[in-house]
Amino acid sequence: MARTTLPTFPLIVFGVIEPALLTWAYIEGMCDPRLYFLKQVPNTTGSPGTAAAFSPEALGVTLQLLNVWLLLALMAVVACFSRDPATAKGYLLAVALADWGHIYATYRAIGADVFFDPSQWNDMVWGGIGVSGVLNVLRWLTLLGVLGPVVARDTDGKRKTP
Repeated sequence: MARTTLPTFPLIVFGVIEPALLTWAYIEGMCDPRLYFLKQVPNTTGSPGTAAAFSPEALGVTLQLLNVWLLLALMAVVACFSRDPATAKGYLLAVALADWGHIYATYRAIGADVFFDPSQWNDMVWGGIGVSGVLNVLRWLTLLGVLGPVVARDTDGKRKTP
């Protein structure tokens, strides 16, 4: 792992754990797209136990979202294991900004009452808000160098000197 530009902890989080979680979300959603769709908003009349409508449009959007999760997982591995600091930093910056959009989308879907009351959250909302929020903070800490420097390394894993 030392041959990447990222420090060890961020590499494990963004290059191993996050891609594994995204791949799991992809698999879970592909196994039951309707349930994955319905779980986006907890405790509604369209909860998984009811016969809520699942239109072809909802299926299409759900499958497209799942495809983005798989794409993001693969891109995370490529960017995080890159030896180019600009690639890793660019990826982390792009995803850090996208985290805010993801959290906002969840907020819009569930409303302020549920958003500010974690006791009403289901596993999907915890991922959309909680996990995204924690990963966002870790991304910014990595970009700011708090978790160690993001530097170019040679093939032996040692820092390249200019």
